[in-house]
Amino acid sequence: MASKRQENYHYEGGLEQAVLDLVKVGSGGFGPGVRQLATRLIRSVPPSVADPDAFRVAIHEALSASARQPGLRFAESALPTEEGANHQLVVVDPTPDGDGLTLAPMAMRELAEIVEERHRCDELSRAGIELTRTVLLSGPPGVGKTMAARWLASSIGVPLVSVDLATVLSSYLGTSGRNIRSALEYAKSGPCVLLLDEFDALAKRRDDDTDIGEFKRIVNVVLIELDRWPDSSLLVAATNHAQLLDSAVGRRFDRQVEFGLPGEQERRRILEHLASTTGPVEDSVLDMAAGLMEGASGSDLTRLWQRVQRRSVLDGRPPLDVLLAELLLTAPKAGPQRDCLWLAMADDLGFSNRQIAARVGVSHPTVASALKRARSQQ
Repeated sequence: MASKRQENYHYEGGLEQAVLDLVKVGSGGFGPGVRQLATRLIRSVPPSVADPDAFRVAIHEALSASARQPGLRFAESALPTEEGANHQLVVVDPTPDGDGLTLAPMAMRELAEIVEERHRCDELSRAGIELTRTVLLSGPPGVGKTMAARWLASSIGVPLVSVDLATVLSSYLGTSGRNIRSALEYAKSGPCVLLLDEFDALAKRRDDDTDIGEFKRIVNVVLIELDRWPDSSLLVAATNHAQLLDSAVGRRFDRQVEFGLPGEQERRRILEHLASTTGPVEDSVLDMAAGLMEGASGSDLTRLWQRVQRRSVLDGRPPLDVLLAELLLTAPKAGPQRDCLWLAMADDLGFSNRQIAARVGVSHPTVASALKRARSQQ
């Protein structure tokens, strides 16, 4: 027996209108539209249905059966190519790796919720709640947007499909729109995470008078595809320049997640993850490094650690020694962190006051005073 709340919540057009709507949308071959109407019927059962609960279960089972589709075809011959050429429009990673992704808590919660939706899709479907189909990631370069797409794909358990913008945005007029449709149609052929990196190149504002009509048509194609995107795959768009996007684009995304530069705690976790590949580094050194690298992106920290590893091998020195030497070159501002760094250089690496002073461009009495302050705090 349906609850009183359910009895008062019906599909506005009644069962007859629901059938007509499904026929109209289905005859046009618009699968996502059929799923949207079916989901609406689960939420709002028409009043003429005798057993609303059984009706909801039946629709849910029908949706689940239709969702069972073959996976993506990975063979090179199956990948979409540019019309009239042999350039592939997408790159497929069957086993993406997002290990080590570190974001601010709010952004991480958003991504974790998207993953949980996919793992509990049956529960949401029975409740008439749609999955997140599209998400826009924005933020400065190097903060983890591409890595987040890999993490999503890995956590959901599906391949990552990345669109090759250099090929999609063809130099031949009239072909870019077709290239985009081909790439997106491939991503619809099986469950995956589709990454549209540098999304502002595809969906920039249409009020830019310097653009030719071809690019304005591309935006129209993108808008239509966002509206029609099925929930069998997750579309992830990433941009460093959200302000360049067309005003109509943002409204098309189910979620928008903004990434900022990592704070000190996030920098600490990133460095700890990076250091785990080469052996343990003292906590005090990681704390110091995280504090000194204010304003650094995750990409900056990764490049720093790659430099440390490279020089450690080439110079035959422990990674810790190289890291301290690299941090010394950042010439931090006066303060406790700088004092601790200079003390580590003196005690751990055997640098003299004059050597430290020469490297950072200060007088050796300044170094001596800093070391005295640091030792007094131990």
